[in-house]
Amino acid sequence: MVFELFRPALPPMPELGEPSPIHVRLHPNCGACGLLFEPGANITALKHHENALIRIDAQTFPSPKDQRFHWAVVEDGSSADKRYQFCRLGNCPICGVNGESITCHSDCFNLWMKSMGNGDGSHKLWVAATWRYPWANCPELRLPPVDNVMSYMDCAKEALEWPDLAKLPAELKTYIVELSGPTEIGRYASVLQLMSEMASDRPFVATLPLDNIMYWTRGGQPTVSHASNGEELQLIIDARGLREIRWVTKPMEDLTARSDHMLYISGPIQQFSKIEVAFQNGLARLIPLFSQEIGLWDSPAGLRRGTIISGDEPSHPPHLMYKPPITRFTTLDLRRCDGLTFFIVPDGVHAIHAHTPESPNAVEAFERLGLYYNGPVTWFYLPLAAHDEVISIGLRLRRFGRDGLTPTFLIHLRSGHYVIGPHRDGAVFDVLLETHGRPVLIYEPWSDIQLVPHINQIAVSPQTGVKAQYRFIPARGSRPLDVSCLSSAPLENVESMDVFRTAANGPCVGFIFTYRNGWQRSVGQCRLGLDIVTTYQKPVKLYHVFRPHNTTEWRRGLMGAVYVDIATEEHPDVDRFYPLDAERRPTHFWAHSEMQGVLHFWSKADGSYLQIETPEEATTEEMLEFNPGFIDGKRGVRELAAEHLDGLRSDMQGRVLNV
Repeated sequence: MVFELFRPALPPMPELGEPSPIHVRLHPNCGACGLLFEPGANITALKHHENALIRIDAQTFPSPKDQRFHWAVVEDGSSADKRYQFCRLGNCPICGVNGESITCHSDCFNLWMKSMGNGDGSHKLWVAATWRYPWANCPELRLPPVDNVMSYMDCAKEALEWPDLAKLPAELKTYIVELSGPTEIGRYASVLQLMSEMASDRPFVATLPLDNIMYWTRGGQPTVSHASNGEELQLIIDARGLREIRWVTKPMEDLTARSDHMLYISGPIQQFSKIEVAFQNGLARLIPLFSQEIGLWDSPAGLRRGTIISGDEPSHPPHLMYKPPITRFTTLDLRRCDGLTFFIVPDGVHAIHAHTPESPNAVEAFERLGLYYNGPVTWFYLPLAAHDEVISIGLRLRRFGRDGLTPTFLIHLRSGHYVIGPHRDGAVFDVLLETHGRPVLIYEPWSDIQLVPHINQIAVSPQTGVKAQYRFIPARGSRPLDVSCLSSAPLENVESMDVFRTAANGPCVGFIFTYRNGWQRSVGQCRLGLDIVTTYQKPVKLYHVFRPHNTTEWRRGLMGAVYVDIATEEHPDVDRFYPLDAERRPTHFWAHSEMQGVLHFWSKADGSYLQIETPEEATTEEMLEFNPGFIDGKRGVRELAAEHLDGLRSDMQGRVLNV
């Protein structure tokens, strides 16, 4: 499998005669408590330099709005004139050369040092924090730590001076911890739990071949064997790093047994023959070769067979490419959810949230996304009715200049087809993985080693076939919103419609239509749990008006807000509310449409546009399939199609790969 990433833009080089800066990587989570940093948190860094551990006041954790690099002159006693550069790039080559570092909440660091002491205590903190990564230069895994309820309640009892907390039932204690969320008490409890484990005397120190480790669990010593009987090797990773190594006789094949707290690496034992494992303080860490391919899964099964579609194309010279050997896949069991929310950025789909009874909306997922991504985000909700089925899932690829492909999601349901992501017209290449029922969706989530924050690899299980098509999508007039998302829905036979507004009588940002046959379809941004939703039964007429954000953009027809009102059989008269402070312009008169034709809705993080296409205006075919010789005289199109066909046949293109 081939992956392509481009080297990051490096910071300015120091002036002639100035000392070279030492890079200190700012990790997203605390090395002591394991919890994610919040912007503004006071943090302390430790860095190995000249055979010494140097403590650095890293000030406060920056918000995603801040630049990825910032400078600091740190007076640390031994090197008063040293300049440190705090870096947030996960694949920064200079950080790799300058060695590892750790970052902690300052109060977590002080608690550790007060209890463990400077000498051996700082060394054990270094090991515990760096070995949270299962190998050196491992990408950020962002696994949430598992709460230790007993340790949490012990800390709460002392902090609140409430000894009766210990008398609560175990179920109630667990419920309290789950509802509390990230707190200082929770952080301190995690630090104290880690200190108690690291304080234990575990003298075993060794480096052994991974394929000789029959069994090991954190805190113990490995069981070694030099002969296997065809077993597979499985490694389990959590927020503390390597948790368990074991030989598995019968590998699990059920992809639905997934975890939010653990990742798995599985494969034939001989596949790991070039990897070693270091053991120290009851912990373990891999020492892989850089060329060793490692696949991380949130399920112990992994994908045993099938096709992975990749949206990247290695079209740049080798010296501009960085090919990490690490891939990480997330699984979503579509049988266990009633909808999906896609978070869309200008380049594609950034993240996906599954709507389940335990997580009915995507608000918390959006808030977590804001901790490490600061760009504009558009929401798209895909309803999955209980009787609906998936026909195929794939990617639509289109060359963006000569710098690669920007993929959007294709999902074909019994109830209709969806294109999810920034709208692309012109020549496109669709690759669809055919399936049935409610399959498991597999994708590689965005990580810190990717410079373009979108999902570009997917698979499904079960998979019944692969279908690849070239299409030419005509432009639908002048596109109202640049890099916007376009979704459409028919207006006939609508039983009810849910209108999503940002406020009472505010702009409309999305619709969910329920049809007389029971199918559902969504357009725009349907942000469950965030927007105000009004349901209209048996609609007969849709009124709408467009309000531009300002005069310049109004003239270009780019940005604005859409206001709607719905007439129903029971309430045929509508108020047609319009903001009183709005400056009316000639284009601001209300338009209306019978429930006929097709509604097209353009969405963007900061703007919307609505258009209704009547049955007379509708085109009979909005997408034309083509082959390399389809359009005479279109040399660019023919060359593009020919390159895509070569990519489909060649694994070296990294676009469609069988496993």
